[in-house]
Amino acid sequence: MQKILIPISFSAASANSLLHAYELDPNAKFTLLHCYPVQSYSRPYDFGTQDYEWGIKEKLNLFYHQHLGHIFWKPVLLIKTGAVSEVVRQISDQYDLMMLSRKSNPRGKSGYFTQKQLFIIARAACPVLIMPVNSKSFRFDTCDHIWHIQRRDGEREIVTEGIARLGIEAGRLETKSVMQQSYLSAFWKNLMAYESTHDQQLLRAIDQAHDQEPIDLIVLVDHEQSVFINFLKSDTIRIFCKYEIPLLVFPASIKELK
Repeated sequence: MQKILIPISFSAASANSLLHAYELDPNAKFTLLHCYPVQSYSRPYDFGTQDYEWGIKEKLNLFYHQHLGHIFWKPVLLIKTGAVSEVVRQISDQYDLMMLSRKSNPRGKSGYFTQKQLFIIARAACPVLIMPVNSKSFRFDTCDHIWHIQRRDGEREIVTEGIARLGIEAGRLETKSVMQQSYLSAFWKNLMAYESTHDQQLLRAIDQAHDQEPIDLIVLVDHEQSVFINFLKSDTIRIFCKYEIPLLVFPASIKELK
């Protein structure tokens, strides 16, 4: 891995992304991206008479030093006007990976996605790693149990090529289909049953099965923006978020789907 893009909103989730990016690959080239509105009356910060972009640059530097200042790590600071999702759509193909974190949920342990994050993920032209809100160290080379949740035919080649670029061994990958009829995994069987029936009694069975089947990483392929955003809101993803499992999303555009 060489180039990692990290959108920064100066939130706790952004700080989490910074820390996880460094742990993932301290030798990578990091770019911190912040976008702000074109209209001055919509801008969230007041830098007085100072130029707004210069004020953002100083704020990015301060944010970095607050969270990673003890590390000799010099990121590139990229400051743009406009929507983050649109900027990501335009520039993300220049990066090997983009790092995001779910927002913390004060009403529960599992994080959630904001609408802005959903658009950013769906418009990315590079793989996106979405981390849970925790400080647990994560690296691809320590993932022993990786599930690819297959939603369409033709994903296998995309995922195989994508994980190879990130240094993930193919032998660690296990494919689970939302269309399958027979199950070897009790966790996946119960999860698919809950997705269909919303039977609350299945949640306990899912918890028990998960304890027996630890999952280190979930791999997805983004086919179509609106459809994929809806999938990220589904009960399946909500339950994965409950267990604080990182999600790795590959854009379908890197290869033609059959």
